[in-house]
Amino acid sequence: MISLRPFRAWRPVPDKAHLVGSRSYVSYTPDELAGKLAGNPYSFLHVLRPDEGQGQSRSERFHRIRMAFKGFCDTRILHRDEQPCIYLYEQSSRGNVSRGIIAGVSVQDYREGRIKVHEQTLTARETLFTEYLGSTGINAEPVLLTTPDGVAWEPLLDPLLNTRPAMDFSTTDRVRHRLWAISEVRTREDLQKAFAKIPALYIADGHHRMASSARLADGGVGSDVDPQAWCLAFIVPRSQLFIFNFDRVISSLNGMDEATFLSALGKVGRLEPINAPWSAPGIVGVRTASGWQALHLPAPADGSPPAEKLDAARLSELVLGPVLGVHDLRTDQRARFVPGTHGTGELDRLVHTGEAAVAFHLHAVTFAELKAVADAGGTMPPKSTWIEPKLRSGLVVYSLDDV
Repeated sequence: MISLRPFRAWRPVPDKAHLVGSRSYVSYTPDELAGKLAGNPYSFLHVLRPDEGQGQSRSERFHRIRMAFKGFCDTRILHRDEQPCIYLYEQSSRGNVSRGIIAGVSVQDYREGRIKVHEQTLTARETLFTEYLGSTGINAEPVLLTTPDGVAWEPLLDPLLNTRPAMDFSTTDRVRHRLWAISEVRTREDLQKAFAKIPALYIADGHHRMASSARLADGGVGSDVDPQAWCLAFIVPRSQLFIFNFDRVISSLNGMDEATFLSALGKVGRLEPINAPWSAPGIVGVRTASGWQALHLPAPADGSPPAEKLDAARLSELVLGPVLGVHDLRTDQRARFVPGTHGTGELDRLVHTGEAAVAFHLHAVTFAELKAVADAGGTMPPKSTWIEPKLRSGLVVYSLDDV
């Protein structure tokens, strides 16, 4: 049983919505961030990254975020819905459409395993995000969740698609955004009843945000009436969740020349030259200075946990650790990750310019694999998936201070 919470969101006023929503600030280079802040006074980046003084503490920085958000509200860049709503949100990009609902999900459902994870969180980041939520009083970046096949709730949204959305705009990255506020009680209740029949949701993106919301609630939530007992989430059906590969590039060959490295790979699995980059389950594309090879990984042992069967895990176990000496992808400075949406041309470029000595092109994880890992209580290797849709900050803001 999954619980949904309607809420009164803070949202951009319609004529500024296309200017307010921003990508996560960590996705911008310093120059890009400076340009956005200088050129767009309405960008939500002004809330996420307010002017910082020298020697500013974390608590001071979070206080500035809180005050910057209040400034956006006071100057009517953002307005608050009068009635609690569940929000229908649709994002269209590169021919892919993701349509779902934005609502609060219960941290109790997360604690009791009805919101399933596939990624291990870091305690330090959990602590940081928990302090952020508690100090700023806002949740502006939804966790991305998905429902498995075999549950039917999307038809409840169909009648709304014939009505005028509250927001409809495109951003400069050619992504179209549409949003409807569902305040009608019957539709909200029908959605809540439908989700009450769903046994579990799966986290696609935002493990640390979900975990930090739960930690914040652990700090003294009295009941599920408290807004801190809920986490802001965007929920899409599995069919509208798009999972791409996440490739690996390594800057050096652990003291080997290319011939020695390729010889070592040939002892791991069958290695064959290929004219064009490709991958398949159990087969990894390998790019070195001399071109592309296909590495056929040996099959995992019978009875291996789902997480250990993933190509990313097998690559780390058989190649990155023992051959290249990269034992921790999270901390090793020689390792980088390239989203599959960048294409294999980016891997060619990195090797050609000498920024990488070798690149590995992985086949995308399927939802069935993700679900198997989550259902088994396992965790994927870091950066196993690049998942879309990628949500904008500031389009729907959940207040943690009041109902």
